Amino acid sequence: MTATLDRLPSWAKAVSVLATAVVLAGVGDFLLSQAGYTGLGALVWALGYGGAVVAVWAIWFRGQEFDPD
Repeated sequence: MTATLDRLPSWAKAVSVLATAVVLAGVGDFLLSQAGYTGLGALVWALGYGGAVVAVWAIWFRGQEFDPD
């Protein structure tokens, strides 16, 4: 399993983390909203999605330089 993950490009790992976080946060939001906790569901979604974006930036994109040169 680790050999397969090592062959994945860095951008694919970042996209996988974001997709997983959005799905998990979305399911958590849905379940909490259906149970009547709409505000808590929105908070779970926002923290899950925002946390994944921050994690992807910190792990993969923080050291990147986007100079046109």
